[in-house]
Amino acid sequence: MAEMIPDWFAHGPASERSVWRALQQRLPKPWVVWHQLTYSSTLSTSTSPGEMDFLCYHPQRGLLAIEVKGGALSFENGRWFQEDHVLNRSPYTQIFAARAALRTFLCAQLGCRSLPFPLAAAVWLSAVSHWEVEPLEAQGITLYVEDLADPEAALERLLPPAEGDLPHVPNLEQLKRWFSPCIRSQVSWGTRRTLADARLLELTLEQSHTLDAFTQFPRLRVRGCAGSGKTLLALRRAYQLTAEGKRVLLLCFNLLLAEHLRSVVGDMPLLRIEAVNELFLKLLGRDGDAEPEFWHQLARDVVPIIGDFAREEGYDAIIVDEGQDFSALIWEAVKALVPPEAAFIIFYDPEQNIFQRDLNAMPQFPWPEAVLTRNCRNTRAVCQALQPYAPPSMAVAEDAPGGDVVESYTAETKLALRARLSSLLERLIEREGVPAQDIVLMGAHARERMLLETITERFPAVRYFTYRKFKGLEAPILILLDVDKKHFLWDRAAHYTAISRAIHKLILLNLA
Repeated sequence: MAEMIPDWFAHGPASERSVWRALQQRLPKPWVVWHQLTYSSTLSTSTSPGEMDFLCYHPQRGLLAIEVKGGALSFENGRWFQEDHVLNRSPYTQIFAARAALRTFLCAQLGCRSLPFPLAAAVWLSAVSHWEVEPLEAQGITLYVEDLADPEAALERLLPPAEGDLPHVPNLEQLKRWFSPCIRSQVSWGTRRTLADARLLELTLEQSHTLDAFTQFPRLRVRGCAGSGKTLLALRRAYQLTAEGKRVLLLCFNLLLAEHLRSVVGDMPLLRIEAVNELFLKLLGRDGDAEPEFWHQLARDVVPIIGDFAREEGYDAIIVDEGQDFSALIWEAVKALVPPEAAFIIFYDPEQNIFQRDLNAMPQFPWPEAVLTRNCRNTRAVCQALQPYAPPSMAVAEDAPGGDVVESYTAETKLALRARLSSLLERLIEREGVPAQDIVLMGAHARERMLLETITERFPAVRYFTYRKFKGLEAPILILLDVDKKHFLWDRAAHYTAISRAIHKLILLNLA
């Protein structure tokens, strides 16, 4: 896959988006592509600042500058038309001017009069099929909509064949350094987060439409990978049902997730959101207990009375999120809670079964379950770190933002890792201006075993959770503490569950 700079499609017309996608998805290494490289007095001696839509680099072939035009394009009586409008300048005049500015700049950097390597130019008509007869200025330097399917072959037609590294082509690091003042990816954390959040939300909402076809089924299981939008889909279905005047009970296992969902929903009289054991405690009039056996007994004890609760409340739909966390005893109680005619929808991810529940105890329905395989929560960098632990079916969304590089540090002791953690938080919060509430610390053990007193005194707004308690939630920046691949608490399911909580940035602090 080619390296794209910036590594997300920040903005631009649909014509450029289609070319960006084709290059990002179908152009292999070692190609590197700059998008919207701006020319000004900092880049050339030209007095007319301009913009190059794409600049493609290959170490054995040279550089190719591309101007993109969308829509219907035509040439009549020496004039160019886009749709029905006359273009002030030919797209070929535009790309030749941009190439000239780049040539001037590169010659100045290299100290030469003419470039000792190819610098070609092209116009990509991203919505136009190949013309049988091309205008003279378009001949040999025009790409068409058909070329989106195989961009490498298209670019290779415009550059000389590869015969080893060209001796005078600047290396990639030189070009990145020279062009860096004109790249829009060097932005603050707040801007990066806003842009990525907007794109990820767009992807997740797009994913949610795939479930609309299944609303005809009153009872349904939805299996989805981490980050596929299961919780959003659960809320979406709850909203649809309440809009029809139906009373909905949404259950999950994690108390923090239930509290978060209630804060998101606000006051909706027809929708009740509960952590399942929280509901059982309320029905039995009991307080919680730290012993695991207490919770097993709790599910047993609630079964005789839960039917009365179901009849009194009269819920028209029961929706379960994070269903893989429900034990067989909990499922018995939940099934007794569902009235015969009620809708019953279960969202789950078998790969996040960190409590090792019997998934065969989950209710089954007489039609295939819906399956969601596209991760829409995490940036590409986080997804790459998640890949070794994820199911093979999990796919990264095509337009997912690249995100910050995953940082990983290893030390022999927890104390050494705490020193590293302190310097990381100082860098993020005090020097880079990241809000402390955007950062979540996560580990496998309770807080009292994590040696965090000094850290929390200095950075009190930074929160810590175990990955069990934080299941179903997400963090803009996640720092995993004391990751120990030799310990059973850091098995494959734990890595998968924990890493997938990070939206934008992931930092791993590993025990050697």
